[in-house]
Amino acid sequence: MSEAKETKKPQERPIGGGGKFIFCGKSHTGFVGLFNQGATCYLNSMLQALYMTPQFRASIFEFRYDKERDGDPKFCIPYQLQLLFARLAKSKQPAVNTKGLTISFHWDRAQSFQQNDVQELMKVLFDALEKTLHVDPNNSFTNTLYMGTSIDSLKALTDGYERRIDSKFDQLQLALSEDVDSVEKGIEKFLAPEKLIEGNRWRHPKTKEKVDAEKRIILAKLPTVLTIALSRFKMNWQLMQRVKVNQKVTVAETIDMNKYVEETKEGGLPYDLFAIMMHSGTARGGHYYSYIKSFKDNKWYRFNDAVVSPLEAKEGEDVLALAHGNGKGTSAYLLMYIDRSKIPKDDATDKMIPDELLKVVQAEDEEWEKERAEYERLRRLICMTVYYDNTEIKQDMDKGVTVAEVLSAVLKKAAIDSKFEPQDTRLRRYDPAMGWAQDDLDPKATLEELKFHRNMSLILETRNKGEDWPVINPNAVPLRTIFATEENIPLILQQLHYSDTKGLKVSTLMVDKTAAFDEVCKEIEKVLKVENGGRSSVRLIKLDTTKSEIINDSAKTLKDRGTEPSIQTLNVPPGCLLYAERIVEGEPSKLIQEYDKTVGQISVEFNLVKKTEKEGEDDNSNPIVTVSKNKTLKQLKQAMLPILGLEHVDDFRLKRNAKAEQFKDEDQTLEDLKFMSSQYVYVEKGRPLRKGESNLKFYYYDPDVDGKMAYLFKVPVLETQKVQDLFQDLLRYLNDAKPNGKGGNKYELKHMRIREKLKGGPGAIFQSTCALNRGLKSFRKFRDGDSLVIQKIPKPEVFDKKKNQMVFVHQFERDHDRLHRRREIIVSRLTKVEEIVPELMAIAKDMNDCQVEEKNIGVGVGKLTSATTVADCINIKWKSLKDLDSSLRLQQALGVRSEGTLIFCDLATSVKSKPSEKKSTAKGRARFKRPQRGGKRATENGIAISVASRPRPAAPEKALKIWTNADKAAEAKKKKEEENQKKEAQKTSSDATTGPTVEEDQAYKEKLAQLSKDAEKSGGKKGGIKLEF
Repeated sequence: MSEAKETKKPQERPIGGGGKFIFCGKSHTGFVGLFNQGATCYLNSMLQALYMTPQFRASIFEFRYDKERDGDPKFCIPYQLQLLFARLAKSKQPAVNTKGLTISFHWDRAQSFQQNDVQELMKVLFDALEKTLHVDPNNSFTNTLYMGTSIDSLKALTDGYERRIDSKFDQLQLALSEDVDSVEKGIEKFLAPEKLIEGNRWRHPKTKEKVDAEKRIILAKLPTVLTIALSRFKMNWQLMQRVKVNQKVTVAETIDMNKYVEETKEGGLPYDLFAIMMHSGTARGGHYYSYIKSFKDNKWYRFNDAVVSPLEAKEGEDVLALAHGNGKGTSAYLLMYIDRSKIPKDDATDKMIPDELLKVVQAEDEEWEKERAEYERLRRLICMTVYYDNTEIKQDMDKGVTVAEVLSAVLKKAAIDSKFEPQDTRLRRYDPAMGWAQDDLDPKATLEELKFHRNMSLILETRNKGEDWPVINPNAVPLRTIFATEENIPLILQQLHYSDTKGLKVSTLMVDKTAAFDEVCKEIEKVLKVENGGRSSVRLIKLDTTKSEIINDSAKTLKDRGTEPSIQTLNVPPGCLLYAERIVEGEPSKLIQEYDKTVGQISVEFNLVKKTEKEGEDDNSNPIVTVSKNKTLKQLKQAMLPILGLEHVDDFRLKRNAKAEQFKDEDQTLEDLKFMSSQYVYVEKGRPLRKGESNLKFYYYDPDVDGKMAYLFKVPVLETQKVQDLFQDLLRYLNDAKPNGKGGNKYELKHMRIREKLKGGPGAIFQSTCALNRGLKSFRKFRDGDSLVIQKIPKPEVFDKKKNQMVFVHQFERDHDRLHRRREIIVSRLTKVEEIVPELMAIAKDMNDCQVEEKNIGVGVGKLTSATTVADCINIKWKSLKDLDSSLRLQQALGVRSEGTLIFCDLATSVKSKPSEKKSTAKGRARFKRPQRGGKRATENGIAISVASRPRPAAPEKALKIWTNADKAAEAKKKKEEENQKKEAQKTSSDATTGPTVEEDQAYKEKLAQLSKDAEKSGGKKGGIKLEF
């Protein structure tokens, strides 16, 4: 079944602010949402389900607050819940807050950001209600509605003796397993008898002997509202963390409970589903929302915090498809069924709301309506500044008014409404910074239709009676110009750093952006009063602190390309500041010259290079050259030539530093290379690389000799060169540039293949028919210093990845636990199993000198991402080559892909080492799939579970607690007693460690003095006196 679609109105959007205010329309469903305080989605989903239960709602509205009995209403849970339900029933707001209720729970702000379990909340909330309603828990409405009776039965299989113990339940906890795919099967498993046999036998109360027995639960009496919890959270002892079971469980809309109870009823006992608490996420965290069925219209709605929307489905689809679970983390968690015979036919609970609560809700709605109106007024307000006759007129109006209404208000404010008729005035968009008035505004159009933003500038124009309005050119744009002379050039360059024109005369003119560039120059000449000798006599320049551009040169370039230059094609924006300079035949621009000397000047510091082998490098003196940022890299090298003492610019190359890549495009300007005002470059002797070249290192590799790589040389290579042509150039370089005997072609290379160099050895082969930068699977961007491998091969080859593949082959001797070194073979992608046999036989005979008969060949696949070891070979489950279908391709039969590893052995030989027993690990028992929403997907016993991708130490979990006034008083009393006990203990400890007082010390001294006198009188004979200190 496909998932149900949820319809939403465009204007229904949740607005943040912690649920303080929301200024959008109430949901067209008629229901009111609940704001999320941070992580209180579990509370919102449960409260909506309780409110939509008619019996529970009626019981809450029956409560009457008594100040003497219930204390402060702020902390009275029934009163705050009653007030919240009154808001849900009568409020005009799209969503209301739950802060009053959570304050009555004695929760602080931190508690609102702690996510809890909705199943635990239900029990704790009912317990708190029973305490605060001051009724007997056994006779409370929560007990009547949600509490059922069950019998725990233990029956001896020997004599039929049965022990029955009555107990109460508020929820049926259904364990999920592979065979539980529906709620009915979960109930059957919950009630199924359990055999107590063998070591788990039951001691008979009469005979006192252990006997076989049967244990089961019997449903004696069902509650009005039957709550069923699906055990989706459990402890995984292998992963040592909580996980969520994402098993798909079909949720039935009606269950006949007659077959599950002890005493059946005639006509059945149907229970209808009306509320589903959904959970989306993992065991570490997620989001709760509810699907609830209204008893008024029998339609399903989605209550997701502040948003309430109807659940709808196409014809033939299940409206509760999401509730069954999608195996990815979203599924039903808590279900509520109601006895069909006890569903009230007429819902009159709204009439039971106390009048004082209706007044509170009405007052809140009135206050909200005022704030909503003010918010809407400010949201639609357009703040306009209208310029007229060197004055500014401030006018704020709603975006729904027309331009004519704005014009009328402005004329009255300017006190000129009596001087001019409305048809002799008009408003135009205006840019005060550039003095640019744009198109005329249609008087009938609204400000919203004209797309006015929050702050707008307009200009008011008037005309005398009978006059015509000047024609407005829609292509007209403003340009600002400054005439540059020898006198003001220093000031121009000085103000350039501050983007200021103070002290400079700025002329503004309107030009046609589509007109020819020469025509624009003539208009500028007229404004600046520059003499015109029949052709353009001004040079237009665009300057800032980063770059300079002569517009005339750009126009000439466009003309040479066949494009007519204009302000638009030259990318000159409206209001741009241009510097105009008189053109003197044969002389360059003085403004550009001075700009290059000051603003556009760059000081380049560089090192000196060795001129000869014997001459050393002077590190203590780095010369500096000063050039314009508009100069190219080649022009910079020209300026450095005399200082370096070299003959040509191709004798050295430049880098940012010694380890950086060299500059390859010498036609780039220093500005394009992002040179700073003080820049250091590193000079290195040698031919500079051109654009598209890279200095690559080459290594030699022969797998048939030692399998090691040896460094050869470093040469510049063109990245777009074909690999076949590169073969010839490398051979020519080895044979000619470095002749044999002097470090040249000492390996006698005649044929080769090019491979990438990896840390562990040679990598993929470059296709010989492609360019070097496209020779691998993807485009390769080379950098200076990258390495490639030249592999020696006996004969020429044409390697094409679409047709060929390289396979690594190992031979393993099982009787000696010996793994021969890796061999490489190139085979067709269509190679069959029977065609690979000669290759394996040749490797065993010619290369490994370890022959094996064809009928005894066993094959296996090695690791793809790492080197194969002896331990890997010992644990391989070998397949006999003769048992494989010889007509299958190598990849189909063994799964060997390109650059994969194939291992073969002689199955006739004895086995020296047996495969090690694999230890059962958490990773081995859970098969991880693609990460999903920050977590990993896994399966356990065939059931999908969600686990965190990176286990981190979680904060210690705290049990959910709703505090009543009595609980808080008891806690305060207990805390006070503990503090008193602590003080007493501290006082006793202090008394024990404190010395005698002054009086006690004086008494001791007098007693000692008396004893001394008595001893003198008796001549020392008096004794036996015990002194107690």
